[in-house]
Amino acid sequence: MESHESIESITGKGLSGCVGGKSKTRQVTVLSLKAWNEAQKTIGQQLDPINRRANFLVDEIDLENTKGMILLVGDLKIEITGETKPCVQMEKLHEGLREALKSHWRGGVTGKVLNSCCVNLGDQVKVIDPGQ
Repeated sequence: MESHESIESITGKGLSGCVGGKSKTRQVTVLSLKAWNEAQKTIGQQLDPINRRANFLVDEIDLENTKGMILLVGDLKIEITGETKPCVQMEKLHEGLREALKSHWRGGVTGKVLNSCCVNLGDQVKVIDPGQ
């Protein structure tokens, strides 16, 4: 995984230069720092969130039960398509981490990229209900 100060999103595909976008519903993944920290407390170990291998790390956003909502990251609109299921790699990283990520959507969410734009580190992030 690589960190970026900015990256281009591509409508219906994902992020420029990133693996992903092979599925219409899983073009990007998003991890909440708050949820990651809760999982770390559960296992009693501090780990760099880059190990979760998500495309975006957001702060102070609760992603649990947000399927169908829109995540705004700066100008980027991501339709949240579901919960990211923690893979076996998490267990290899630290025993118990996979299980700790399963509750309360701590593993993050999957999403579909709705527009092409440039996303920058530090962009404002919020979840909106498209029905409101």
